[in-house]
Amino acid sequence: MRLSEDRVEFIAKQMARRLRERGLVETKLSEESLGSVLAKAIIGDFLVEEEIDEEVRDHIARLGRPIPPSSAEWDAIFRQKKEELARRRNYVY
Repeated sequence: MRLSEDRVEFIAKQMARRLRERGLVETKLSEESLGSVLAKAIIGDFLVEEEIDEEVRDHIARLGRPIPPSSAEWDAIFRQKKEELARRRNYVY
């Protein structure tokens, strides 16, 4: 995951506080609970993206010829396949 769970929770709690301060969210949840809900959503999103990334890496590995990681060709295939899989899953990254 890009960020640790602790870091995500910290950011989510800050988001919850600022959303409340600015009147951008109305909820009966406490700030702490709202932060937890946001953190779970963010972590879930990261996990979906990691699954897609892993599928793309597996796809590239099965192409039948070695493609050096981080090469221009690898990056192009990775982006194209990731966009395709994300569209299929209705995932926006």
